[in-house]
Amino acid sequence: MGDSVMTKSPSRSTSLGRVLVIDDEPDMVDLLRQILAEAGFDVICALNGGDGLMLEDFEQPDLILLDLTMPGLSGFDVLRRVRSARPDVPVIIVSGQADLKLARATLECGAANYLPKPFDPDHLIDAVVAALNGRAASQKKEASPRPLRPTISGRVD
Repeated sequence: MGDSVMTKSPSRSTSLGRVLVIDDEPDMVDLLRQILAEAGFDVICALNGGDGLMLEDFEQPDLILLDLTMPGLSGFDVLRRVRSARPDVPVIIVSGQADLKLARATLECGAANYLPKPFDPDHLIDAVVAALNGRAASQKKEASPRPLRPTISGRVD
C-alpha cells in the first residue's frame, strides 16, 4: 500500500459503521470522507482498486463506496472480488457515469445501490444507512436459531 491509501479512524465505539471509499479522484475521496465522517462513520480510503482490496481484507469494512472507472483494477473487477470474498458486505457504486444499463449491470453483479455523480450528500447518507440496515437485518436473520424439525426414528433431518 503506497501513497494511494489514506485513512481516517475515529473511535470505533462511537462510529455508525466502517466505510471503505475506493475512488481514483482525490477530491472525490476527500468529499466522501468529509460527508461520511460528519455523519458519524469511520472512513477508510484508497485511491485505486488494488489498495482498496488490500484495505477491504485488512480492515473488514461494513460497507464499500466504489467508483467504477479507475486505472488498473476497475470498479467492476473490485466489485466481483468483494462479492466473491465477502458477499455480505454491501457495495454502493458512486460513478460519474449516469447510464441506466451500467447501473443495472452493477446491480446484477451484486452492488447494493448505484449513485451517479454528482450526488446529494443526504441521498448518499440515506443510501449508506439503508444498505447497512439491510446488512444488519440479513445477519440477524442468519444468526437466529433454526426451527427444530421433528425427528423420525431418532434422526434429526
